[in-house]
Amino acid sequence: MRKYEVIGLMYTRSCPLACAHCITESSPQVKERMRLQHARTYVQAIARFGSMLCFTGGEPFLYHREVATLIGEAKSFGLETSIVTGAGWVRGESRTRARIAEMVEAGLNDLCISWDQYHEAFSNRERAVMLARIATEAGLSVKVRSVISATRSSEEDHQAFAGLPVELQTNQLVQLGRAESLPASHFLFSDEPPKGVCSVVFSPIVEPDGKVYACCGPSHYSRKPSPLFLGDAAVEPLDDILQRGLNDPILEIIYNLGPYGLYHLLMDEPIGRERFEKRQTYSGICELCLDITGNPELVQVLRERLSGKDAQRLVLASALWRKERDRAKSVPDASQAPCAP
Repeated sequence: MRKYEVIGLMYTRSCPLACAHCITESSPQVKERMRLQHARTYVQAIARFGSMLCFTGGEPFLYHREVATLIGEAKSFGLETSIVTGAGWVRGESRTRARIAEMVEAGLNDLCISWDQYHEAFSNRERAVMLARIATEAGLSVKVRSVISATRSSEEDHQAFAGLPVELQTNQLVQLGRAESLPASHFLFSDEPPKGVCSVVFSPIVEPDGKVYACCGPSHYSRKPSPLFLGDAAVEPLDDILQRGLNDPILEIIYNLGPYGLYHLLMDEPIGRERFEKRQTYSGICELCLDITGNPELVQVLRERLSGKDAQRLVLASALWRKERDRAKSVPDASQAPCAP
């Protein structure tokens, strides 16, 4: 059976930071939190459909005891685990070491630290650097992920971690969530529907209220019948929801060809050409994806196209193209979700 590479649990949307670019609009004022007994049920289902469980938010370390318990249970089911953190909870060295030791003892494998100019507005960089140092010393695999904006390069943010054995990553700033309020000067815009594959659409996220989305961040703004909204674990088994996501050819096209693949299919159909409304500018592939998947008429056009005789051929061809692309490394990865490990 095909499985997801990673499935996320947004244990809380509360966060000690209120970063101006936050796609999930987390902050100290947001109090959403997953019930521990629900999370335990979700972990069992995730173990049947994925190989890694990622705790994200919000700030998972705000509820470190519950998260450590869930990491231990995930480990017993054979799952690897990761945590995405903004380091806003970090204070002194001894406290930070104790929290990291707690997670390592529970079975944590990876730590991803989100750090950039927007985080620095609320929490000094020394916290993030200290956390990276302590985590690597504890044996964790550590990634530092920064957002690219037009006002500051990622090198400026990554320079603080020079000399530490961490993997440095970047995401493009996307005009969603709290970032919609940022000045236009922060974004790298394109005039045409953007190309680029998406590596996170098959990385579903379970939010605190049980809603399940196809990726972490952008799809949070989707509603039924968007294919990015997979279902509600409060009203149906998570197993059924995750299986439905794996079987959706629209998500397969997004994963293999990016939202531009859906756009290309729509331009081959009269209704698609008529109903698709092109934006004046795009800050990234997520906007194109949401414009298409959030329009029920366009989704219906795609469903009909991908249920025809050539549907299997289209999906197979897209998968082969992606495999060749991954082999050649000739097309940049345009995925932008901030939570995937």
